[in-house]
Amino acid sequence: MTSVVESSQLPETIHSFTFFSGTAWIAVVAMAAATVAGALLAHRSSGQAALVLVIASGMMLITATVDLLPEAWHEATAAGLSAWIAMVTAVAGYLVMTVFTRNGCGCDADMAAQAAGAHTPGRHRRVKETAGAFSVGLGAAAALATHRLVEGTALALAFSLPVLLTLMVGSASDGLALAAMLRETKQRLTPWLTVACLSPAVGVLITIIRPLPEAVLPVALALVAGVILRIAVVGLKLAALKREKGQLPSWHLITAAITTFAMGALLYAAH
Repeated sequence: MTSVVESSQLPETIHSFTFFSGTAWIAVVAMAAATVAGALLAHRSSGQAALVLVIASGMMLITATVDLLPEAWHEATAAGLSAWIAMVTAVAGYLVMTVFTRNGCGCDADMAAQAAGAHTPGRHRRVKETAGAFSVGLGAAAALATHRLVEGTALALAFSLPVLLTLMVGSASDGLALAAMLRETKQRLTPWLTVACLSPAVGVLITIIRPLPEAVLPVALALVAGVILRIAVVGLKLAALKREKGQLPSWHLITAAITTFAMGALLYAAH
């Protein structure tokens, strides 16, 4: 009986992979290209690091509050879960990330160098700050990669041109945020950029081969939202420090506000 059932499911699986090799594959490539474009924009704007940081932080804030949290609430309701489970999970993700990054927002771009020196005064505090900053970069990279994996499942389940365009804009934002946070915390971009580009394809494949249980999606979205929200807060604190040092002029703040508002409006319209 099992072999008969598996045989009957084979044509459907083949059809799914055929679809994936066509339209969905093009969409995944387009998302990867948008991600790389966003990362290159941040990388080439090294002279405007403060501006890129505040824009990236604002975009992560918008992504968490306008995109991920409402989606988690909706998916929880659709899965028959209490929507408050998603919200509690988001708060838990924020608090856990706060523990790992509590010393990460008192550092500037020279945080890695400051930790050198085995017996210099204040060494232990600087080491703690560097560890916190490392967690900021690593947490941002992991959260964005997970977010994009979930986007891949959405791409497989409900592909359309408006969905693709929205995901491409979000991908460019992800690439910008990823490059900005990793540069700020002195970590390598290439490995995590590769993961970010491949994760939507992994999400599509998971959906085709064995879709995740409905209850998993809202919890994952909420957890990622909480982590990204905390990273955004840390980024804004770092930007505030740069503002105090005169590295973030008013026109940078105005530009970042306009860009963030436009991103939020686009995501809201898409929902």
